[in-house]
Amino acid sequence: MHQQHSPDKPDDGPRRPDHGAATPAEPGSARWWAERLAGNRTRRPRAGGLSTTRIVDAALEVLRAEGVEALTVRAVADRLDTTSASLYRHIASRDELMALMADHVLGDIRVTPTGRGWRADVEALMGELRRVLLAQPLPASAGRSGSGYGPNALRLIDAALGMFLEAGLRTRQAAFAATTMIQFVAGVVDIERSAFGRGARGAVRADGFDQLLTVLPAEQFTALRAAGEAYLWMPAEEVFAYGMSRFLDGIAGQLPGN
Repeated sequence: MHQQHSPDKPDDGPRRPDHGAATPAEPGSARWWAERLAGNRTRRPRAGGLSTTRIVDAALEVLRAEGVEALTVRAVADRLDTTSASLYRHIASRDELMALMADHVLGDIRVTPTGRGWRADVEALMGELRRVLLAQPLPASAGRSGSGYGPNALRLIDAALGMFLEAGLRTRQAAFAATTMIQFVAGVVDIERSAFGRGARGAVRADGFDQLLTVLPAEQFTALRAAGEAYLWMPAEEVFAYGMSRFLDGIAGQLPGN
């Protein structure tokens, strides 16, 4: 019989699946990052030579200038005035490059205590995550698959976990809170960046909504007829703030003494 786990249940230790070390590590996975970072410790960079940082910076320039379809190892090599073979000494594939880029952009997140308590700290950190994700040029799929275990992503996760632990949550509660909060922000950003998302003036491409309602059956979509205008005008910033506030209200209710 399957036993469900609750965030309020006592910790019973991490569960680590055995994936088999013989298979190549998938770019962006925890094992891939571990192997890469361990290798970086023993590698001696040559003065004036290529570095992973230079390669990633050049790749981001290509992405911003020409779009994701133009992002190839050859294009990055051309921008650095070198050969693809030179880049392959640092990265093994385009997938590895994307993983490095996805984590690199998260390095722009500022983790700065507000001095106003755990709730203000979480709001500030998640606001920073939203700002960086909205500004970065990578497609959403690259950010989700490539950045989860890189050093900058782990810095974000460590900060979020620390804030919830400091607030008084138990470890499992803090893990659920941090995961849910980060996924909430990522989901909000995905919607904001989509063609039919939401911007500073509310839902985009909503012109003609009143006309649309008039051609729908009168007995259907009654809630939209009553509250559709309010749904459309709400700006993205206010929707984000509302979701954060409601989420943190729930977290506050889990704290000792509540």
